[in-house]
Amino acid sequence: MAVTTLRIKVGDNWYNVEIGELTQSPVEVTVEGETFLVEVEGLPSQPPARPRRGRTQSARIVAPPPSSRGPSGGSSDNIIASPLSGRVISILVRPGDQVSAGQEVCVVEAMKMEQSIRAHRDGVVKEIAVQPMDTVRTNDPMIELE
Repeated sequence: MAVTTLRIKVGDNWYNVEIGELTQSPVEVTVEGETFLVEVEGLPSQPPARPRRGRTQSARIVAPPPSSRGPSGGSSDNIIASPLSGRVISILVRPGDQVSAGQEVCVVEAMKMEQSIRAHRDGVVKEIAVQPMDTVRTNDPMIELE
């Protein structure tokens, strides 16, 4: 996804704004680290998502290993990366913890939906590169496994 970064003045204040692809509405816009979905007149609308049942809307995502190297230079197979841009809500493991493939290791919030991030393989947590309330981008390394 192509992102355009602009510096915009509103009143007396300047803001750093990142705007996602302008191909369909809504468009993801990040202002000073906080992400919003905005409607843009004249762009085709994205089909509405089917509503989920229950009180919370969450998706199960198994984070694929990114092509980049990890937080301490480890192999990409050892890295659990964020599959989307958002904010880390919780981290459910600590260094030294044993994890199994498919086990939930952290939660990232994007567009008011919580995304469960799961280990892609069995291993032991070596390093955690993020903290709750950190903003992450797609493929940012979050957890390294031994």
